[in-house]
Amino acid sequence: MVITVTLNPCVDRTIEVEKFQYGGTNKVLMTRNDISGKGINVNLVLQRLGIENLATGFDYQEDTKKLTGFLDRLGCRYKLEPVEGSLRVNVKIFDCATSVMSEFNERGSAVTAGNVDSFLKLLYTQMDLASVIVVDGSVPPGVPEDIYERIIEEAGKKGLKTILDASGELLKKGIKAKPFLIKPNQDELGATYGVAVQNLDDIIRTARKVIEEGVTYVCVSRGSQGAVLVSKEHVYVAEPLTVDIKGIQGAGDSMVAGFCYAIEKGMNETDLLRHAVACATGSLLHPGTQLCEKEDMEAMLSKVRIVEV
Repeated sequence: MVITVTLNPCVDRTIEVEKFQYGGTNKVLMTRNDISGKGINVNLVLQRLGIENLATGFDYQEDTKKLTGFLDRLGCRYKLEPVEGSLRVNVKIFDCATSVMSEFNERGSAVTAGNVDSFLKLLYTQMDLASVIVVDGSVPPGVPEDIYERIIEEAGKKGLKTILDASGELLKKGIKAKPFLIKPNQDELGATYGVAVQNLDDIIRTARKVIEEGVTYVCVSRGSQGAVLVSKEHVYVAEPLTVDIKGIQGAGDSMVAGFCYAIEKGMNETDLLRHAVACATGSLLHPGTQLCEKEDMEAMLSKVRIVEV
């Protein structure tokens, strides 16, 4: 089973405009609201892929019916820690002319140290049921920056594989606990080590530093340039697929779900990357946070081209 951790769930308000006019008036083509959060998105895709999963995180009581109602409709099991406050709202403006998304993300409602301790106790009691733990996304005010490091360390004691998808100090500290896989983009990888990451050689060189710290796999998403998977002995490059992009929100979360699917199925390195890229690409076919469907993944698998360098 895959357990996801979403400490800063949200409502994604996606607005599509024909061509974004900065400082001007924009005609809205479509608006939709989706319950989201990186871990929640992973749960959604795993449900569609038929992989047993459990959602964990904070449940903001002012909007509890929105979050738990969504998970109930999804058919996803959950164990959530109740906290005061409301779900943050993230505004996503998608420019149809350029396929560029501009995001305005709120920080989230603050939680207490007691809330954090209670959540960790809840999570640790569920770990014996899991094989993979996904820790990802931002955290609300009140959550310490070493939270993912602590979770990964505890998971490691139980022999579980962990996937870390975060940025900034959450990523830096999380790496110290030696997760199984991390999934930064180029900019996040470079910022973590204070270096410029502009091309494939830079990615490989910096990813090797991460591997030396005990991480098994580093997957670097490169947007329109595809993705790179680096391990101690191999480097694989997945070339991008050309598709009609309807939305980019959640493609990275779909990629994480693809990794989880392949791990749960006991697949090899190239198939880990193949399924991750197939899911990420499948997600691009849908607007808003209507993420990858199983048939999308299956349709894309044969089209993913992977080369070892």
